[in-house]
Amino acid sequence: MRNTKLFMIRGLVFITLWLVSCDINSDIKISSVDRQGIWGIDISHHQRYVNWNALVRYNKPDFVFLKCTEGTTHQDHKYAQYRKAAKKRNIIVGAYHFFSYTSPGKTQAYNFIKHAKLQKGDLIPVLDIEYKQHKTSNEDIRKQVHEFCEVINKEYGQDPIIYCGYSFYKNVLKSEFSHFNYWIADYYRTPRRSYVFWQFTDSGYVEGIGKIDNNRLHPNKQLSDYML
Repeated sequence: MRNTKLFMIRGLVFITLWLVSCDINSDIKISSVDRQGIWGIDISHHQRYVNWNALVRYNKPDFVFLKCTEGTTHQDHKYAQYRKAAKKRNIIVGAYHFFSYTSPGKTQAYNFIKHAKLQKGDLIPVLDIEYKQHKTSNEDIRKQVHEFCEVINKEYGQDPIIYCGYSFYKNVLKSEFSHFNYWIADYYRTPRRSYVFWQFTDSGYVEGIGKIDNNRLHPNKQLSDYML
């Protein structure tokens, strides 16, 4: 009987110590992504729920890009909510427009400007151009991108940052947009052209959201240089 009681007491002590240890270490979160330097995330309505308090508590990003618009008529229904939440927590905010191959660049830019509501201290607008199998000709793409950028420049006093993969840049944009600032997506290597932002993974675990895109600012760049 004594041995049984001793065993039970030792068991209770072990459980108590384990629970205390769990409570002490509950604030320690180890990310699966090596975030060097200035890093940030990009999110949209596809991230249906964001626990902003957990995001900031465990892995506060230096910046966040939010999807604002797409084409000439679409607005991301989470944009205003996420923008407000990020600003409340002193996270630098940027907005991006998802380029449509079926709409004029000029009217796409107007859609973005109307709904982005960018202010001083926000990041420079981003034009997100992604490869699509059944797209228009490269010449027409460049024409519409020029139109988009001209309207953005007139509104904000500077060209947008262009987001794309290196192959798209090389095959479609390089001939006429090599002087622009770029946000390059490459999950296998350091970008093969100069860049401002590098999207280095699309599945980096971020506490408060889950597996999402993770980005780094170029180590020789200053984030403040890319703010309005």
